[in-house]
Order: sequence, then structure tokens, then C-alpha cells
Amino acid sequence: MSSNEHKFATKAVHAGQHGDPVTGAVVSPMFMTSTYEYTPEKMARYLAGDKKGIFTYGRSRNPTQNELQNKICALSGGEAALVTASGMSAISLALLSCVHSGDHVISCSTVYSGTYNLFTKIFEELNIEVTFLEEMTEEALEKALKPNTKVLYAESVYNPTLVVSDLKFIAEWAKSKGVISMIDNTFMSPYLLRPLEYGIDVVVHSTTKYLNGHGDLIGGVIISNKDFIENIRSSIYQELGPTPSPFSCWLMLRGMKTLHIRMREHCSNAMTIAKWLEKQDKIEKVIYPGLESHPQHELAKKQFGAKGYGGMVSFVVKGGMEGATRFISNIKLAKYCVSLGDLDTMIQQPATMTHGKISPTERERMGIPDGMIRLSVGIEDSEDIIHDLEQALESV
Repeated sequence: MSSNEHKFATKAVHAGQHGDPVTGAVVSPMFMTSTYEYTPEKMARYLAGDKKGIFTYGRSRNPTQNELQNKICALSGGEAALVTASGMSAISLALLSCVHSGDHVISCSTVYSGTYNLFTKIFEELNIEVTFLEEMTEEALEKALKPNTKVLYAESVYNPTLVVSDLKFIAEWAKSKGVISMIDNTFMSPYLLRPLEYGIDVVVHSTTKYLNGHGDLIGGVIISNKDFIENIRSSIYQELGPTPSPFSCWLMLRGMKTLHIRMREHCSNAMTIAKWLEKQDKIEKVIYPGLESHPQHELAKKQFGAKGYGGMVSFVVKGGMEGATRFISNIKLAKYCVSLGDLDTMIQQPATMTHGKISPTERERMGIPDGMIRLSVGIEDSEDIIHDLEQALESV
């Protein structure tokens, strides 16, 4: 059986990594070097255009980085990948390789706040226009389409409203218009969802989250075809320099070995907690794709429900801003912080944290009420997480 035929769990453990042939070490070594020594033979090959196996400088590539990119490709079903120093650098590089001054982007209305700020501040300064759509329908897309539209951007599951994108529809519409489709798949991870299999052109992740899963590094990745990735790596990537350290790459290789195990626990706990939250009188609304009450439950079931519905649960506490603040202030087990996808349960209030710099009017348009709580469910015992939520709700 070839490595391409292996199941996901086997790829998570073995893909991309090779032991040290000199010492026999099972764990891949970490290459902590900034530059590489040439031989005359290597230099001749390099100048002739044959760069295979030749490393020049750490801002371009590193052997540890290559192993990580190969593992992510194997798990994502992609041809090539490029890891970056953060999720936002992955999003920025992927977009800036496609759009330039005078171009136009169509985006889903609710996105991560960093992406929103990129679209509304940096892109505005660069004369790149962005149209936000509250619904990704054919009618809305046709109305938004312009002659200079270059990218259709969406999150596979919106942050933090957990709206589910119809990937097949997005990919087909974009291809029919000659537009590049780009999906941020951070909330799902390739264990649950592989957008490239639906025809999406480019996938980005904040690897800080589920891909690494241990809360000890910042990183991002772009996954696409070889030409797209090489175009970024050989130009804007080297010029802007958002290269992750070899140590971060090595840590992520370690973290990804348990991705499948971690995601099973995240999903199982999230489903248990979402069902419990639905029964609580002090909760106005629970949003989780695995619940039948979710407007797109059937779509979620079709796209990723066979393995689980993710580890993210959003809910609205009664009492608005005051109720949500009081609830969070009384949490004891869960970590009150930004980020997500760690082993620990993490809780935050979008209106004051991740989306706090966005105006109340714009948050309302995005579907983010003041009383919304975003819960990144960890892998602790679900009963302990519920007990923590229960005692915090008593203060509301």
C-alpha cells in the first residue's frame, strides 16, 4: 500500500516525516540553521534551474518546514502547501497573490476580525474593494460580481456565528465566473473537512488552532496547486518574509500526529455540551452545526457530519452584554482568552474581544449580539466542563 492510500490517522502519524538516516533517530531532527553551504555541483544545478533538494536561505525554505508542508498536504488532499508565521500572514499572502490595486473581492459577511480589518483597512488603502454578502446565494453573488472580481472568499464555518458554507456551490459558481475560490478552514481542520475535494482553489488555516492544538505556537498555512504555491513562495513570501521558525514547524509536526484523536474528543464534548446548553433557561440560543435546530444542519451533516461537527459552540446568554460579562466573570475551569482549538476549553465574548473593534451596527449585521459567547470546547471530561458552565450560569 502506498502512502497516498493510507487512512487519515496513519497519514497524521507518518506522512511527510522521515527519521534521521545517520543516527537512526525515529523523530525527525530539527534544522536550526539560517543558511546552507553550497558545493560547486549544487551551485551549478541551482543556476541551471534545478533546485530540487537544494536549500539556500531560511527565508525561502527549511527541511523541517518542508516536512510540515508535506504532512499538511497529505492530510488536506492538496498538491502543495506553504506554512507561514501566522494565520493572518497566510490569509494576507494568499489574497495579495491574487488581487492588486483596482481589483475586487467578494466575501461572506461574517469573518474573523483580523480578516475583516484586513479587508476594511489595509485593502481600502491598497484600493482593493471588498463586498460583504450576508447570504452566499446565486442571486446575491451575481449582483455582487464585477468585471474586476478576482476572489470569492469565505470561511468553511463562520467565526463566531457558525454559519456553514456550501463549498460545492461556492466552488462551482467561482469556476463558472473565472474567479478564485478561497476558504478559511480553521474551525474544521482537514480531519473533518477538506475543501479542495469540493473544488475549492485555495485553502488557508491558522495552524495556531486545531492543526497544532497545544497552544504553544503561532502559525498559518496556504494549500493549493503547485503553481499557485510556488508563485507565492518565490515572490511575495520571500519579499515580505513571514517565515515560521524551524522550532515552530517541528512543534507543529509533533502536534499534528494526534489531530485525529484530538478532533474526536473536541467533537464529542462539543455535541454533549451543545445539547445540555439547549435545555438551560438562561440561554437564549445555542448555535452548533450538529444540532437539528441549526439552520444548516443538513448541509453540515453532508459535508462533515460523518466524523463530527467541530469543537466550536456559540450561544447567547440572556441579559445581553451584562449577562454575558457576568457569566464569563464566574468561569473557573475554562480559560477566558482569545484563540481556540487548544486542549483546554477556551471561552470568550466576541463583542468585547475578537470583534470588539468592530462597530455595534456592523456586529449586528454580522449576527453577533452582545450576549454571544464563543466556546472552544477542549478535551477535558465533558461533565467537568458542564459543571463549570452550570455554576457560571447561576450568576446570570
